[in-house]
Amino acid sequence: MARLSVQEAVDQIEAGMSALSALMADPSLVSFDEVAGEFERLEQALVARGRVDAAFAWLAESADAGRLVGSTNVIDYLTAQLGISRKEAWSRLRTGTSLFSPPPPPPPPEPSETEEERRAREQSESERAEKARKERKEAQCKSKKASAEILRIIDQELTDLSDAADPDRSQLYNRALSEARRRRPEDLRTWLRRQVTLANQKGAPDLLAAYRRRFLTIGEPEADGSCTIRGRLPAAIAAALKAALAPGERPGANLNDEELEDTRTRGQRRVDQLMTILGAQPSSIGHGMGSVLLSVTAEDIDNLSPTSEFTTNTGDRLNLMDILRLGAAKFDAMVLHDTDGQPLALGRGRRTASFSQRLALFAAQGVCGCPDCATAAIHNDAHHITAWEQGGPTDLINLTLVCPPHHAANDDSHTGAGGRGHLDRCLITGRVGRRAGPGQPLRFNETQAASESAGDRIRARQKPPPAEDDAA
Repeated sequence: MARLSVQEAVDQIEAGMSALSALMADPSLVSFDEVAGEFERLEQALVARGRVDAAFAWLAESADAGRLVGSTNVIDYLTAQLGISRKEAWSRLRTGTSLFSPPPPPPPPEPSETEEERRAREQSESERAEKARKERKEAQCKSKKASAEILRIIDQELTDLSDAADPDRSQLYNRALSEARRRRPEDLRTWLRRQVTLANQKGAPDLLAAYRRRFLTIGEPEADGSCTIRGRLPAAIAAALKAALAPGERPGANLNDEELEDTRTRGQRRVDQLMTILGAQPSSIGHGMGSVLLSVTAEDIDNLSPTSEFTTNTGDRLNLMDILRLGAAKFDAMVLHDTDGQPLALGRGRRTASFSQRLALFAAQGVCGCPDCATAAIHNDAHHITAWEQGGPTDLINLTLVCPPHHAANDDSHTGAGGRGHLDRCLITGRVGRRAGPGQPLRFNETQAASESAGDRIRARQKPPPAEDDAA
């Protein structure tokens, strides 16, 4: 009976996709306005594909499907019969295990366990098993509305979760599915990565974990002589590298004539900056090597602990050991915030005014001011909310961080020209957001990366705690 039902469903999908493929054979003959709504509906309908794929992978393992291709490994069956990569096969199988497999059995009791200890242990194990069962059931329901991309992101990020983590995998998996309802995929990845870090620290803190996993490889020369570089860098080294490369990302950097049109991609500019760094002493590089900045509140300093971490202008989070490795023994600039998280005053050392303003913007925002954007401050432009050409001053009240793509799409006239929106500042809170057009409401950046800025954390103290469902 199940086979016939599955067969009928697959037949309908196959017929529907064939019809769609024929209709879209020449998209120039199709009116976008006529079909846009239906393709949006198709995307929502296909969301269930990720859960279905994971369920089948779990079923294949349960049925020892590897035997069908002469193997004892279900991965061989999935790759051979479905034509997917081993990476995708493992991802589907891990997702299926998270959703459908019962939790592992508890460890065996201690031999010298007393009767009272035995009863307490059994009670604890029973409560833990019941909690895991509920978490798994909730996750199964939520996964029906999660796309394959979302399930893949959750699977990838949870691979770094330690066995001793608190909360455990099933709890974080369930929470991640809840967060997926309100976060874009990129932001969900950032949020979950942070939760994994916190869970690992609570279970068994290991400040050297990232350093043990560090590596850098340079591949063999390809046909054109170029090489592919792969690596995994601890946060401190990653932050230092990003800061060193950032000055070379601007158009015209490292060119003999900076007035010439720069047709290089950002990635190509980074390579040229790397060559400049390798071929010159830092003191001979006119535009500097870049700085790693920390976003810290006074409360952070009061509550310092071995596991304290701080967000940076490069997008990395540094713990105390990372900061020591960078040699950050003193700071030559500071930012004072008001209770709404907006910069009040600047104390400057040897840095220029423009650097001080960027420092203040980083402390207030951390990332691009546009909704759902997590582009790190070091890659952002300082944007005039009221354009310089229209008399807008270069003052903090008129400046905000914005990434180059969103900067290019901003309507400086604030008239809605070309159907574009613009960045604006809330007159009540002073916070910067984006309007889709004149008279449209301000939308703020609520990403995980934005929430880690000093300004946002100060604002968060004024907010009521989230409802239980929101916190789940």
